Amino acid sequence: MPKKKVFILDSPALFNNENFSFEPGNLYFTTSEVFAEWRDMRSRMLAENAFSQGLLSIQDPCGISVEKTIAKSSGLSRCLSRADISLIALASEFLARGQGFIVLTDDYAVQNILSRMGAPFRGVAHREIKSRKAGAAGKQG
Repeated sequence: MPKKKVFILDSPALFNNENFSFEPGNLYFTTSEVFAEWRDMRSRMLAENAFSQGLLSIQDPCGISVEKTIAKSSGLSRCLSRADISLIALASEFLARGQGFIVLTDDYAVQNILSRMGAPFRGVAHREIKSRKAGAAGKQG
């Protein structure tokens, strides 16, 4: 039996990939901040249906993880939204538990911080960052 894949979703996972689907057998997580960003009809319906079918879980990071994420993102904090910070903090909690996962995001600032943390990520419609930037990143997605 194949091992379940665990994905942490940023809003571009649904915005930027019109073919995205929640595959039964995999686990999908996001934060309430990211979930709130899915306001267009297609993304919202897809997320709500996945949530109601138990395919998507909404899990918010604890306050300490959020504070640590803000501290670690010095120089990039201007580029990060509250949703970005919540997503990175959730990834840090998964990393601390040793839980295998992949973050799906096209946001280069988020990818930069995930790279610093050693957290795995994959671009959705855009390529991933080629190298980590110290202190500055462009916002994509």
